[in-house]
Amino acid sequence: MSLFHAVLGSGSSGNSFVFYDGFSSILIDQGFSLVELKRRLGLVNVPISSVKAVFLTHFHPDHHKGLGVISKKLGVPLYINKNSIIGEDRIFEKLNLPKECVNPISPGDLVKVDNFEITSFVTSHDSKGSVGYYISNNETKITFITDTGLVSEDMLAFAKNSDYLFLEANYDELLLEKGPYPLKLKNRIRGNWGHLSNNQAFCFIKDSEFKGLGVYFIHLSSINNKVSIVDKMATENLDGIDFITCPRGELVRTSEVKIE
Repeated sequence: MSLFHAVLGSGSSGNSFVFYDGFSSILIDQGFSLVELKRRLGLVNVPISSVKAVFLTHFHPDHHKGLGVISKKLGVPLYINKNSIIGEDRIFEKLNLPKECVNPISPGDLVKVDNFEITSFVTSHDSKGSVGYYISNNETKITFITDTGLVSEDMLAFAKNSDYLFLEANYDELLLEKGPYPLKLKNRIRGNWGHLSNNQAFCFIKDSEFKGLGVYFIHLSSINNKVSIVDKMATENLDGIDFITCPRGELVRTSEVKIE
């Protein structure tokens, strides 16, 4: 059974990613209103009723602001790192999520949702308890990495064993350096608790020995990056591996529904 996946939206305007096997789907992050989420899912022919769980990467608004509505109105289970709940307790409390929907997990835990198996791993970001995810069903393996200033051995190992890689390529180093952001913000973005640059993303692909089917570059900055820059680097560096560079805020269908 093939696994359909799509970027419903990526970047500071809202993040959500769907993985669908024809019966059940899971989301990573939910940064949209319920109306907008339904609209975007409809554009890729994924019914909202198929959503069985949402897995959160971290407590920044563009990733979490839709958690409340999907859990309160639809009763969708939420899987959130315990360290995020404890470390970002004020944000967690303000969201007022239904207790029965919140499932605290720890990095390394294996979570089963219908035919999906999901494992989280630690990322390095200025939101406590931030994580990425390794997703698999019986046929497809995916590593999902965004909002991290550093890479780890866990990330490299998961990526090496994956068919698809969703990978942050947030900024071009020269555009960031010459851009309009104040120095404090520039240092936050390029620091160990910030984001991956284009160069870091491509070094990661090389170091992980990723030989899968495709790479999807996500979470591009609208100020400090350009799709054309990432596309050029990918063309030069990804030998025989398909790629899609996902423009900020846009829905991108990254595979076709092929349900056996």
